[in-house]
Amino acid sequence: MYELVANFAYLTLSALLFVLTAFKIRAWRRQSVPALLVMGITALVSAVSFLCSAPVITDVINRESGISFLSLLIVYVGRMLFSAGAITLVLLWSPPSGFPDSRQAWAVPYDTVRSEVRRKVVWVYGSVITVMTILFAVFHPGMDSSLALDTTYADRPPVLAFLLIYQAGFAWALWQLGRTSWKRAAELAAHDQLRRSLRHLAIGCTLIGGYCLSKIVAVADAAAGHHALDWLGSIVGPLSGCIGCLVLASGWAGAAVATWRQRRADYRALHPLWMTAMQVDGRLALGDPLRPWAEWLATRDLEWRITRRTREIRDGQLALRPWVPADVVEVAHRRAAEHDSLEPQEREAAIAAAAFAGGVRALRARQRPARHCEHTPGADVAPGDERRHLVLVSRHLQGPFVAQVLAETA
Repeated sequence: MYELVANFAYLTLSALLFVLTAFKIRAWRRQSVPALLVMGITALVSAVSFLCSAPVITDVINRESGISFLSLLIVYVGRMLFSAGAITLVLLWSPPSGFPDSRQAWAVPYDTVRSEVRRKVVWVYGSVITVMTILFAVFHPGMDSSLALDTTYADRPPVLAFLLIYQAGFAWALWQLGRTSWKRAAELAAHDQLRRSLRHLAIGCTLIGGYCLSKIVAVADAAAGHHALDWLGSIVGPLSGCIGCLVLASGWAGAAVATWRQRRADYRALHPLWMTAMQVDGRLALGDPLRPWAEWLATRDLEWRITRRTREIRDGQLALRPWVPADVVEVAHRRAAEHDSLEPQEREAAIAAAAFAGGVRALRARQRPARHCEHTPGADVAPGDERRHLVLVSRHLQGPFVAQVLAETA
């Protein structure tokens, strides 16, 4: 039963981390942010580590290689590589004084921390892995890999040194990553998604630290010739580590998932306005429109799709300018002023939606207004606010405010 549960837990975590690796590497290829590449590599070595921790894989590695506990060495080296990646992230997320803005930390050039990475990561963890490998070569012959190394053989000095060096290197990296994540989260706004992701990262490091603590206590007890606390190393430690890994992975993926969800929501929200813009002139579309079900299921290249759709909507607004009746805009301004509950951005979007709908109505009827609006509402929105503005316009397009304005100017 234990092996069944362990296989399921470790293989599931491994699969999730492989998926996370793919997303981080893809994001790095798009943005070229060093931290994204480090997270991708760190997720990859963690995925391999969990894969080799599954009993079904462990048995295959040990049996086929003929080397006792080889799978354990692979797992522990993988976690040392994770630790190296964690310290590298700490260095990237602790920029020099030239990067005062907390958000600029995610774009710190690798060259600014290259010497520190070489000194604090490459040399330190390279030495740790080398020493662990030498100790493993000393103690592994003649051991029974069906037994637990950290409790059964903890009374042997080479094994004890091997385990303590591993736990020290792992715990130090977790402490540094958790502390830095919590510190940087405190610098961000309370409802910032990045803040929540960093908090998850810090909590995940703490829970994985529970794995280290449980293992150290169990190993120390076994080294003293007692085995009353073996359950800490065999049950509590792995459980805490698995839960911590899930929380930590959610921290790494949280901001990216939230960004993707926002992009998908914006893409779908722009659809009514885009469809209306295509009624102005279908030739404005830069590509063939997707089928309705494909629109709903669109999940890839959302940033590019939104950018293209925004340009097409803006082109539609320009083409519609001679058809926008001035009286529709005047009524929209008056009605918007009566709605005290509307925020300035919301009010501007509602007026722009009414103007757009009024222009489309005139175009359909082929009746140019005697007096068209010289200044199209929303045309002067700053580029950085354009997407948010058009999403609001799209939401108002079929709403009661626009219907009221159109009815009054019919």
